[in-house]
Order: sequence, then structure tokens, then C-alpha cells
Amino acid sequence: MDLLLLFPPLTEATLFPYLSLPYLAGHVRRSGYSAHQVDLSIELVHRLLDGPALTEMAEALDEAADLPTWYRAAVADAALQHLGEVRDFVLTKDPAPRLGPVRAVRMARQAAQLLLRDSALSHVWDDFDSLDRSVLRWSESPVGSLDFATRNLHVLLTEALDESAPRAVGISVAFFSQLAPALLIARWIRLRHPGLPICLGGQQVMLRHDELAAMPSVRTAVDALCVTAGEEPLERWLSHVTGNTPRSEVPGMRWLSPEGGATAPTRQPTLRFKDVGAPDYGGLKVHSYLNDTVVLSMVSCVGCYWGRCVFCSYGNRSLARGAYQQASPRQLADAIRHIVESTGIDFVTVVDENTNLRLLARAMRLVRESGLRVRFNTRNRLEPILLDPAFCKELAELGCEGMAVGYEGVTQRLLDKLDKGVDAADFQAILDNLAAADIRVNLSVMGGLLDETEEEAEESLRFLERNREKFAVDAFELMVVEPETLLLADPRRHGVVLDTDMSFADNRELNYLGGRVGRRHAVVGGPGRPEMLRRLKSGMRRISAAAGGPTGAGGPPGAGVAPAHPPAKHAALRPHPWIRSAPERFDLRGPGGGDSSLLADPVREQVYSLPKGHVTRSAAPGGPLIATSAHGRSLLGKLAAADVGALCDVPPPAMRPTR
Repeated sequence: MDLLLLFPPLTEATLFPYLSLPYLAGHVRRSGYSAHQVDLSIELVHRLLDGPALTEMAEALDEAADLPTWYRAAVADAALQHLGEVRDFVLTKDPAPRLGPVRAVRMARQAAQLLLRDSALSHVWDDFDSLDRSVLRWSESPVGSLDFATRNLHVLLTEALDESAPRAVGISVAFFSQLAPALLIARWIRLRHPGLPICLGGQQVMLRHDELAAMPSVRTAVDALCVTAGEEPLERWLSHVTGNTPRSEVPGMRWLSPEGGATAPTRQPTLRFKDVGAPDYGGLKVHSYLNDTVVLSMVSCVGCYWGRCVFCSYGNRSLARGAYQQASPRQLADAIRHIVESTGIDFVTVVDENTNLRLLARAMRLVRESGLRVRFNTRNRLEPILLDPAFCKELAELGCEGMAVGYEGVTQRLLDKLDKGVDAADFQAILDNLAAADIRVNLSVMGGLLDETEEEAEESLRFLERNREKFAVDAFELMVVEPETLLLADPRRHGVVLDTDMSFADNRELNYLGGRVGRRHAVVGGPGRPEMLRRLKSGMRRISAAAGGPTGAGGPPGAGVAPAHPPAKHAALRPHPWIRSAPERFDLRGPGGGDSSLLADPVREQVYSLPKGHVTRSAAPGGPLIATSAHGRSLLGKLAAADVGALCDVPPPAMRPTR
């Protein structure tokens, strides 16, 4: 094989294959080279759905000394009980008759995360120096001394190398959480195959190649850093590896040496997006991602046509002349048809930073005219064109089911300071139009916006509460000053003061493995980070409550019960088989003897509090919960609405709970 392309763990990009590999593989294959692509992130998830490893964790169920340990063991126990069904659905999308698709995916995710707990692969870093030292130490350690997940990653890498026997290896690093695993993979390859050329590329390399080029773990394992879009550089690099092109003619590459040298790229790529073909998913397990439906992705452009939001590292790079590139409607339609015809999958997510909705609508009309009916999602701002109800309706008729949208509040003063390019006065009408067209909106909510006042934050939160039935939430995050942003380039203009300490700033309290990573900062006249975090967490709780979700914490040690519903007519509830009752030693002790028992749902990551004076539970696993008061019946109704179990009639006396 000419090229082995790897996508390292760990990321949350597990709903469908991340696009970097399919676009790179497609281009080099069309250029006459062979390529094998492996998504090690999802492959590791599959490997972690492992019975013996979960059994070892579940054995701690009865002896757990604290509630968090017991909860983790309960998740392992529930996953073991349903492991066959979970694996069958995740790997091959076989039906999940007991769990159903959504629950099967959630349980798979919880089980995998259990086995990643405290792994080297899931470490959150404070600076480059500690990351570098740790990668060097792990790579030189005996594999058998590493944690379970890291050992499995080594096995997967060895299998990929043996299967492909590549002439060169490319590693795509899209997310900061992949950096340490990517460097560990590169060093393992170098130790096993000392002469095998290795290149790192992707978004994080584009943003951080100066820092990476100075790290010993990188210089001693990696031959080149690709600091531009990778299609043309990879193609020319392979030509160089095979002896047909001098290194000086490979664009977009920084060449490294173990001694510390790093040459700059001799030239920039000339390949334009209009000349890049459709993504090629050949070799990826496209049906085996953590999604209850099968979806593939694509892009309609490179960069962002707006590009001016001051916090956006991807968009701000689009401001250079010629940096933004867009497909034609025909090219986009052809790419969509290729995906559907080559994979049989007719659901596509357009994962642009900001989709040109008019362009996409024109392309989807061409797709429809060709006889294909394709469902699709988009990523975009709340654009003025969405003020037109007819356009929203047409998008839905063309197959649009959802939009991912960034939400930075409704304070126009702040939106203008951020140069967001949208009018907050439009938001209500747009949400109404999308709801009327049955297009689902998923918001990524950003807090910590410069000098936002308490009153402005409250106004933005109230807008969300009023419209809670019209959107779901993908993520909450605080603004981070990332590399290559206008915010970092001119912080004083935006009232920002950068910390002289080069330690990382991230969202480790809110996002998976820290989320976005940048420079620590303060805002002149604005709140400090603790206050920003307090506001955002308060907003998270209020939005969850407004949505009808549990008001307690998302997992132990918090406890709560879903918000009010009409009192249940039935006085008993039979929990689902995956629900677990916590031992009495973890009961909550209330004043005056008002004790509560705890009920855990490993699928929804919730722990519920049940006051013993109103609800009793069976000592037998899976036994019913019985209400002993009107309030108890109301609580059972809330639990049924939260998918904890099914309401039923009170069982005969011999079958009633004993406590």
C-alpha cells in the first residue's frame, strides 16, 4: 500500500467518519496511488466493548465504597447484560429489540467511556511541555505496562500496519484531544519501522506547527508537518517517496530533523477545491459509528464565506485573498450522488463552518431532479434568508432535517463586537420559521463573551427558555482565545488581556477532554472566568429544566427527579432492565427521617432521588416501584416520562416491595 491514513483517538467525532481521511484518500486514489484509511478512534470504541474488561469493573458493584464507584460499576453491569445487543447494533446496525437504537448507542458510549477513564489517551493537558514529556515516556514504556485502552490502541495500530504494509503514513489531527495519541502513534511506528516516512496534518497542525516542530517527541518521530490543506501535499509527497519528485517540489510541508531543524514550505498548494473530487469512504466501517441512524458527511466549501467572527480560528483563515473556496451547485450535487451511489447511504451532513444555504438548495434541487431523494443536515448561522418561510419550507421539502447553529446570545452590542454578522432581532422569526418547517435546530451555546453583563447574559438565557421547544443543545462552552484568530492577533482591540503564562485555556469543566484549547485571558471591565463559568452552568441547569429534563446532575453524585407532569393514574412503575437501585448505604438522609433511596439510569447518565415516604422499591432486582401517596404517583409519572420504566398496576400483595 502506498499510503496508510490514520485518524487517532480520542474525539467525539463518532457519529460518522470525520471527513479528513475520505477526502485525502479519494484524492490520492484518483491520482493513481493506493491508500488504506483507518479511523482508530471508532475502532478503539469497538475494541473497548469488551466483555472481560467490563466484567472486571462490574465486580466492584457490591463492594463499592462510594456512590461514584458504585455508579461506574452499575454502568458496566448494565452494559454486560445487554452487550450482545449493543455490539450487534453498533457494529452492523442489526435490530436492538430490547434497547432500541438510541439506547443501544448511548449504552455503547457509556461502556467505552468507562474503559477510557484514567487512560493516557484521555488525559487533559496543561501545557505542551507536559504533553511532550508524557508522550516520550509512554512510547518508551513496555506496552504491557500501559492502561487497557492504550494497549488496545497499540494492537489496532499493529494490525493496520501489518494489513497495509505502507510506504508512508499520514496522521490527521483535527482535534486537540488527538495530539498526544497521534504523537504516541507516530513514535510507535518509528520504533517498529525506523525508515517509514511519517507526516502529520490536519487542523491542529495548521494551528500549532511552530510549537510542534520544537517538541522532541515530534522531531524524533515525524518527517513532515503539513501546514495547509492536505490533498496536493500528500499526492506530491507520495511522488517524492516513490522517487519521482524532489522534496523541493512538495508544497505545504515543513520538513523536520531530529536535531531540531524545521524548513518552511517551499511553496503553497495550487489545487483548488473545485478540482477536488468527492470523499471516498472505501475501507471505513461507515455503518459502525455511534449513531442510531447511518449518516455520512461532506463539505460544500473550504473556509467560511463570512470568516469575520473574531473567535473562530477556522473562519479567520478564510479572510486572506483566495482562501475561501466554494463548490459549484453541479459539483456539490455530483458529490452527493457519488456518496449515495457508492455507499447506499442517503443521509448526508454538510459540515461546513458556515454553509451557503442558497448554494446548497440549488445543489439539492439538482439531486432531486436526478431522481435521488436525500436527507441532509447543515451547519450555519441564523442567516437572514431564513426569515423567508417559503425558503425554510423548500429546504425541508428538499430533505433538510436539521441545522447546527452557534448561539452567542441576543445582545446586539456583543454580536457586533464579535463581528458575528447576524441580527439578534431576526432570531425569533427564524426559529419560528424553522419550527414550522419541521427543521430541527441544534445549538452550541457560547458564554464568557468579552464584557457581557449579568443583565445581558440573563436576557440571552430568557430567550432560550422562551423557545425551549424549538431547539436541542449540542454543547455549552466558554469562549477561548484560539491560535490564528483575530482575537489573538489584536487582543487590545477587543478589550482582552492575554496571560503571560503559556499554560492552556480550555473548557475541561464543560466539554469532552477540554474541548477547544487556546490562551488564557482576562477581559477589561468584564467578569472573571469563575463568574463566567457560574453563569453558564446556571444557564445549563435552567435550559435543562425548561426542556423537561432531569433537574439533578447529569450523573453521580448529583441526584434529581424530572420536572412536573400530571399525576400518574397508576401507582406502580416497573423499571427497565438496565435501571439499577443503589444500595441502602448510599441513601440520602434528610431532616426528620425524610430519607430517599437512589435509582440510577446508566443509559441517560442520571441518578434519581426517591423519597421513601412516598415511593417504596423492591429488594429484588428489577422489582416494581410502588407509590404510597399522591406525591409518589406524581413522581412515578415523572420517572416514566424520563424513560426509567413503564407505569403499571399495583402488583398483588405477595409481589409487593419489601422496602
